[in-house]
Amino acid sequence: MKTFTITRLDLRHKGVDYFSHYITPVWSTTLADKLSYFEWRKWCWGTWGPGLEREVILEFGNVLETRPKWAWHLDKYGRRLYFATEKELNWFLLTWSSE
Repeated sequence: MKTFTITRLDLRHKGVDYFSHYITPVWSTTLADKLSYFEWRKWCWGTWGPGLEREVILEFGNVLETRPKWAWHLDKYGRRLYFATEKELNWFLLTWSSE
């Protein structure tokens, strides 16, 4: 069962200047599916260090010393994890796509 979808950012997306892709969890009614997002976020934090909320990067990205390799976004419409390059996305896929 597919647990997330992958989207390549283009000019229609917020954050295209900072990120190449994002993943969106596929939600079901089970608690385990909903908790996967938080497991993924914890894994990203442990793998690449602290990330930031996407909105913070959009507002302050030009003044940050280093650009984060990942970020997250939560709102009433859904949840996403953003990856700076395909390298980070592929690392995520190698770890989590066999769920």
